[in-house]
Amino acid sequence: MLKKLFNIKPGEGLPTLILFIYFFAFVALGITGSAARDAYFLNMVDRDYLPLMFLAVAIVLTLAVAIYNRLSKNRDLIQTTTVSCLVFALSLVFIQNNLKGWVIPFLYVWVEVIIVIIITQFWILAADVFNPRQAKRLFSILGAGGALASIIIGSSIKYYVSLFGSENLLFVTIGFLGVVILMANLIRPYRNINELKNRSTKKDEKQQSDKLFTPYIKSLAIIIGLAAIASVIIDYQFKMIAVAAFPNQDDLVNFFGKYYAITGIARIIIDLYITSRVLSRFGILIAILILPISLMIGSLGFLLSPILATVFLSKFSDQVFKFTLHNASIQLFWIPVKNTIKTKLKPIIEGSIRASLQGLSGVVIFIAVTIFNIPIHYLSLSIVLIAI
Repeated sequence: MLKKLFNIKPGEGLPTLILFIYFFAFVALGITGSAARDAYFLNMVDRDYLPLMFLAVAIVLTLAVAIYNRLSKNRDLIQTTTVSCLVFALSLVFIQNNLKGWVIPFLYVWVEVIIVIIITQFWILAADVFNPRQAKRLFSILGAGGALASIIIGSSIKYYVSLFGSENLLFVTIGFLGVVILMANLIRPYRNINELKNRSTKKDEKQQSDKLFTPYIKSLAIIIGLAAIASVIIDYQFKMIAVAAFPNQDDLVNFFGKYYAITGIARIIIDLYITSRVLSRFGILIAILILPISLMIGSLGFLLSPILATVFLSKFSDQVFKFTLHNASIQLFWIPVKNTIKTKLKPIIEGSIRASLQGLSGVVIFIAVTIFNIPIHYLSLSIVLIAI
């Protein structure tokens, strides 16, 4: 019944289920890790330094991606995923037991490193399992796993915090890292077909070595970069308004949990019933235009009325459409790229370049808000320009 409902063909059921759980675990660890780091930082560190954390993320993430690329070169991706997740889990155990001082801003940066590396590994694995035709049908189902995680984990954070306290939220993140390791190893038998098709000879690699950043890749990088800049500005506005409305740490964590639950419901509806239909009927161009249009509308609302409800609308648009229609389109853009190029450039574009632009945006926000005292809702003008 589920196969007929979601248009899953024979032989696709089990790998789809494994990747569905994989993505569920990734989003779950991202939610718990992000909610914890945001609450700790906003309540234990001077909030004026929040824009500078985007710069810190850019610097550390660029170094982390460079180190990751070097260590993972010519190594099995599943083995690399297992080792990196174990390192992340052990680091979070240390951080959980030392939540004070410099550890708080380090956690803020480190969570972003974890998210970027794991999501890059996931989509490369997914592209090895499914070909472009399968991806149009099935990537939205995988995205629904993340939406389901937003609903379940987001609505459960309040009860977990009431029982164990927000200071113990990282233990949940560590648990989901274990699930990611398990799913990555279970998907191994299914990643053969596309991997063999995309495998290049040494001669091919040599011929393509000077053509890594083709016009196609550059255009893709610009789209990803612009979306990243917009997300930073909206994220800053959202967090500053939210912490002003909920000064208590537990209340702030609960609010973030409700936010993830609401966006999760919207994402699962879009992923299951809209994304694949839009991509199949109207194509990638229409699908990828929805995010900038929605960001423009939300930012204009916050510009005219700078309250929690309007900034929530902007953040809602960014969170929902970026991780459904926009993300599915971006991943489809990556599929035609050869594995040798994709493995090298995907972490750089979606990690280093994206983080560098976010870091630069953070510095500009810091200067604009702290030195020139520009009201944060005026930053929405830049979102409108980016959307255009």
